[in-house]
Amino acid sequence: MFSYMLQSMHSERGCYFISGLLLLLYIFIMDIILYCSLENTTLIDQKHEGSYSPFHPLSTKLLMSDPIQHYIINPTSEFFDEITKFSKIFYFISPNMISFTHLSMSLIAAKFVSSDNLKTRRLGVLLYQFRTWLDSLDGVVFRSHKNQQHEYKSHHDSWGFFIDAGSDITGAVIFSFGVLFYLFKLPVSFFNKYKEEGTATLPLTKSENGYSSGEKTNGKPSKKMLFWKCLCFGMQVFVASGTWDKRVEQYGEIYAKKLDAQKTVRQTSSLHSLSTWIILYIWRYIDGQALLQVYCLVIFMDKVWEFLNFVQYLGFAVIIFINVISEIHLKHVRGYIGL
Repeated sequence: MFSYMLQSMHSERGCYFISGLLLLLYIFIMDIILYCSLENTTLIDQKHEGSYSPFHPLSTKLLMSDPIQHYIINPTSEFFDEITKFSKIFYFISPNMISFTHLSMSLIAAKFVSSDNLKTRRLGVLLYQFRTWLDSLDGVVFRSHKNQQHEYKSHHDSWGFFIDAGSDITGAVIFSFGVLFYLFKLPVSFFNKYKEEGTATLPLTKSENGYSSGEKTNGKPSKKMLFWKCLCFGMQVFVASGTWDKRVEQYGEIYAKKLDAQKTVRQTSSLHSLSTWIILYIWRYIDGQALLQVYCLVIFMDKVWEFLNFVQYLGFAVIIFINVISEIHLKHVRGYIGL
């Protein structure tokens, strides 16, 4: 096995494969630590001093954040601020200024991912990841200015929240248009290849070669159809982000709320239950940011067309399913605790 990994390192594809395995192993180990940390704490009155830790203090927002954000982007932005004292030295740089900066970065990334050159598109993915890192940094700066270091929770009553959310949504839309323009540039031969292999069949619209009438132009999907596919995924990201934020708030109202002694025992028991962990863990991979991370991955792997075909309708079903399960779980937990 070790010799095979060494041989794989000699090829570009092998390097990506090994890097992916190491990333999955890292996430797996961090998830185990997170689970053990959750089992030994509550989400109420957590005190933390010193350097940043992804495991303390915990919050429902942090527990439901996607692994890349939680284990890579957040720690690097936090450690960057701790080491450089960025938020203290450059105190005049506001979180909103950083939000507008990462919005501009989305525009640059979109330009790169619209290219018909794979290496250029991969560079666009890296630029978008830097945008995501800046998005995390504006939260670090906000918490530093408010003396709320390492407290990951949403502040819906502040203008900064709406500016940041607006920048995130606009940035994701711009980035998606970059992908759409790339699809517009694809030659007919690209789509013919997938029609011959039978991999471009559209769910619920199956006809000759996987295309219904009016959806192809000289063997190539129409711009209208390409736009529809990108729009479907964009709506999934939008719905997932909105419902994720709502679930974070609802679970926070249950597990981060001070209760009397008897209810606190049930509250802690429910927080540490396997069912709660499974629900929160699934949300880590269904929230809008997680979907965008997957989008970046398929762009990097040059599998955008296959991905958009696969999730066009399935994605909506998964989002609806997790929301229904969450609603049932929330109702059960409220009844169990007595809220």
